[in-house]
Amino acid sequence: GATMKYIPISGDGNLDMDAAAKLVNPRTKILAAVHLSNVLGCVNPVAELAGLAKAAGALFVLDGSQSAAHMPVSVGELGCDFFAMSGYKMLGPTGIGVLWGRRKLLEELAPFNTGGSMIEEVSLESSTWAHIPQKFEAGTPNITGAVGLGTAAEYFENLGKVKTLAHERELIRYAEDGLRALCGVEIYGEIENRTSAIPFNIAGMHPHDTASILDGEGVAVRAGHHCAQPLHTALGIESSARASFHCYNTHEDADRLIEAVAAAKSLFGL
Repeated sequence: GATMKYIPISGDGNLDMDAAAKLVNPRTKILAAVHLSNVLGCVNPVAELAGLAKAAGALFVLDGSQSAAHMPVSVGELGCDFFAMSGYKMLGPTGIGVLWGRRKLLEELAPFNTGGSMIEEVSLESSTWAHIPQKFEAGTPNITGAVGLGTAAEYFENLGKVKTLAHERELIRYAEDGLRALCGVEIYGEIENRTSAIPFNIAGMHPHDTASILDGEGVAVRAGHHCAQPLHTALGIESSARASFHCYNTHEDADRLIEAVAAAKSLFGL
């Protein structure tokens, strides 16, 4: 019975917070947002969103799949009620992630799955659930995935998230300037301190062709909707190519990207 409403983006690609303030009201039950966009690379104004949710008496759910891998994250400071993240973007294993929630809310939630180790007492007529987090972890857990994710988290802690974020943002600026200097390359969003990704297209070339040619040049990018087709619709485009950067990338990688995009343009006579 819930009605979905969506916060639009402004012309620069950021969330339209004036519209958000009008959309979130006492009837709002849940406000959900991404922390860091995996397409545009913008960091959403989480504190402001949390304030809107709290004022409306709504729960605030934050998708941190992208942010947890690229920037310092403190759930105690974000003001969210739930924070979800994946493991593979943190250089960990696939098939595992983390859901953090406020204790009171987790205790109130019913388990979505049942099985061994998530019950406290069971009889022929009824059962009661174990304490959190066990009541959400039915059956044999993904032990190897959990160990791998823990190791990845330790790696990032030792590397230093602040230093990693500064390194990535500097590379993003460098690569973005180089791509903008190429005639016919359009980069989407006017994002301050863009982080982790640059979405772009070459005029006259389908992004799948762009990705294929860059692959031949030894440069890996993703092409398509990036799990965000409505965002592409809002941007007025069918799809895009996306260059992503992480802690292990270098200026030489950025130069190689720019050279490969120039080579793709040349191959198509653009």
